[in-house]
Amino acid sequence: MQEIDLDTAARALEAGSFNFLRRCEDLSLRMSGTRWHLAERTPEILTFRPGTPSDTPQEAEMTLALADVDRITWDRLPRQEKRSQIRFHLRNGELWTFSGTVDPSLLG
Repeated sequence: MQEIDLDTAARALEAGSFNFLRRCEDLSLRMSGTRWHLAERTPEILTFRPGTPSDTPQEAEMTLALADVDRITWDRLPRQEKRSQIRFHLRNGELWTFSGTVDPSLLG
């Protein structure tokens, strides 16, 4: 696992669609059946929307306040040649994981 900066994470998350897993602070795990991509970025917030095609309405979105992010990491699971995980480690103990194919050139 290596730490990456916000610009690197944003480039990768804008370029594809990803499975989303959320480990909450109570350690429960939630996985979305929808694939998500980074649709908008402001200095304060990242906004994710469903990729297409999707059963989730296009107006659905998830927002992540950057002030809540402690660090961002990237890794590839053992025996995975293409699938990567970009993880947002939040100050409250939550972990947001976006899992999918990432072009290595986007990771710097």
